[in-house]
Amino acid sequence: MVKCMKLLGNLSRGINPIQKRLLYRSCTLLIALYSFQLWFYNRAPMSYHMKALNKMQRRAAIWILGAFKTSPLEGIEVLAGLILVKSHLQKIAKRSQIHPFKLPKNHILNNLLDDSPHQFNSHNMGSLTYRQKVPAKGHLIDSKFKSYGIFPSFSPLNPKFAPGQCIVDNFSDCFSFNLANKKEKEKNNHCTQELDEMVLRNSSIPNTALVITDASIKKDIATSIAHIHSANRPLIKTVHHASFVTSSEVELFAIRCGINQACSLNNVSKIVVITDSIHIAKKIFNPGLHPFQIHSAAILNNLWKFFIANDPNSIEFWECPSKLKWKLHHEVDKDSKSFVVTPSFPSKTSWEFCKKSDSNELIKLWKMTFQASEGKGKNFLKLLDDDLNVVKPSYTKGGPWLQLVGHSNLLCAQATRAITNHVPIGEHRLRFFPNSEFSCPCNEYPIESRRHILYECKRFNGYWNHRRDTLKHFVMFLNANPSAFAFNDSLSSI
Repeated sequence: MVKCMKLLGNLSRGINPIQKRLLYRSCTLLIALYSFQLWFYNRAPMSYHMKALNKMQRRAAIWILGAFKTSPLEGIEVLAGLILVKSHLQKIAKRSQIHPFKLPKNHILNNLLDDSPHQFNSHNMGSLTYRQKVPAKGHLIDSKFKSYGIFPSFSPLNPKFAPGQCIVDNFSDCFSFNLANKKEKEKNNHCTQELDEMVLRNSSIPNTALVITDASIKKDIATSIAHIHSANRPLIKTVHHASFVTSSEVELFAIRCGINQACSLNNVSKIVVITDSIHIAKKIFNPGLHPFQIHSAAILNNLWKFFIANDPNSIEFWECPSKLKWKLHHEVDKDSKSFVVTPSFPSKTSWEFCKKSDSNELIKLWKMTFQASEGKGKNFLKLLDDDLNVVKPSYTKGGPWLQLVGHSNLLCAQATRAITNHVPIGEHRLRFFPNSEFSCPCNEYPIESRRHILYECKRFNGYWNHRRDTLKHFVMFLNANPSAFAFNDSLSSI
């Protein structure tokens, strides 16, 4: 399939490198890794499969970048924004291992993973003896070991999400969302003024409860705080701590606690929730499958009782970005960051945190091994980002290199060959063709090397120097000097 994709583009015409990478990742890679759970698991022989997949990805990277076939694999993979095949398999395998948490408890997979012995079910893991469990291996075995450290967060069969019974179908006019305009900076004062007017308008109504929520995370310890203001009532504060959860879960839990306290107050007909995570608040009314369903179900249960109690009862959600530093929300924000909590071990993690942490660990390991690995090539050119730090591998949006050169096939090939030092210059010819001419045409250096072209050669414009060796300046140099690091017979086509 990778061979056939070469028909879609080359160095002079066809789709650009960014489109090539997108086609490979969204089509070819998914087909190649279909049903990978059957052979990729702990203690499984996989050398044959990995060899074939590495060969496929090498061909894809060479096609995307227009690199030489002699280019080092890890170097061109990083330039193309492609994570190592083995690392990618580990990431999707770990995600696949926690997928049974999305399923109902009576699903067949959960029955198989159940390790408690049942007389009526002889096919679950609980029916295996110790001798049978030790040699057992497979994707389901790995999934069972993974499940011990995760607490459930899905509730797919909850009646609150059933069609016809959810709040969206029955009380669609009882809740509303008010979003802040984040695109225009001059409208920050307008947002603050709207919030002030809203508070003044509702503070005069004795049956209104104002709920202000925020959350913060320090060293994997989350703090969620909600302040509940109501006329003629003392301020109510709720503070909760949790470990190994994501910021989205903590924000939603803070909203859950605030709404629970507001619903428990007497003679309250309107609840106003002010949060800086309005997109998380919308998850409350989303009946689809998502990892916050337990919190959503608890909130919907309180709101259902609140709406039924009296027809005029309603709830409003207002967005207040933290950068506004609006007085009431800023107090909650400072309060959430003032706690110093020590984690308690052992502790289970949330489904979303487990998914995120596994991915972050693999990316961190990929970055560390790339810096120390010789697979990228001994002459891989180290460039700096805008903060003057060494550019690190990433596959987000194509990676840092492809984002700058991925719009042009010729520029991408030129940059790839220069960075990997597999380039048609005298230094390369001296290594592979020692009998050919290898001196620089400027006649001022015996060997035409990459360093000479970048720093000293008078044939090219001086957009490059050793004090500004950033990736952007490198791309500027290539744009200003299209003949650098290019074949001599290609100059007429540039």
